[in-house]
Amino acid sequence: MELRQERDGSIESRSDLGVSRGSRRRRSDYGSFRASERDAELLYLVGEQYALTLPQLAALIGRSVHTARALRDRWKRAGWAGSGKLAVEAPPFVWLTGRGVAVARSPFRPWQPNHGLAVHIEAVTWVRLLLERELGLGEWECERSIARRHAEQSGRRRHLPDGILSSAEGQIAIEVELTLKNRGRLREIARDSGNTYQRVWYFARPTIIPTLRTAAAESAWQNILVYPYPPVPDELPRPPQRA
Repeated sequence: MELRQERDGSIESRSDLGVSRGSRRRRSDYGSFRASERDAELLYLVGEQYALTLPQLAALIGRSVHTARALRDRWKRAGWAGSGKLAVEAPPFVWLTGRGVAVARSPFRPWQPNHGLAVHIEAVTWVRLLLERELGLGEWECERSIARRHAEQSGRRRHLPDGILSSAEGQIAIEVELTLKNRGRLREIARDSGNTYQRVWYFARPTIIPTLRTAAAESAWQNILVYPYPPVPDELPRPPQRA
């Protein structure tokens, strides 16, 4: 299979299947998949988030899960995406193959499915879709982009947030906590994030909220807010209304 750039900017993926002598003449586009601009945009976002679940893909395209499944199946036939069940409590995920990375022109390598990270990845993506797409609170920078930027700047690894939301009022570091880490480590991360970013928003399971709120109260800048996960949209700030 090969990828070809068309004059209109779309990308075509073509199978190397030959036509045997004496067989019926096939259409010129048989075995080919043309990537639309919309395909490329969606695949790019999949790469940013490592993977998306089918309900998340449905939310992005504003259609049913059935339609999202059909889109996923088309991507798989084109060789752009892999898919599978990675966690008992989560729907099937979709991730990019090497060909999908090429179609999306993504700067990130194909993600190798990781069962241990799947639920956390799903949660971070739901938070992103809520803050950026549904509520329109700002522009999201994914963790993969943050990691790349920090590596280029300092060359040393440090704790990074799950995303940064650039809003009209400045940058907000986003953290999603689903399992209780060592309490001391959790408070250390919260303190470091509070000292590094203008604001920090935590989205956490109920059992973790008390520890995080204690850490937030200890923050020198008093700039850490703790929200429940799953988030409750009515508890979050609304973007300023235009005059």
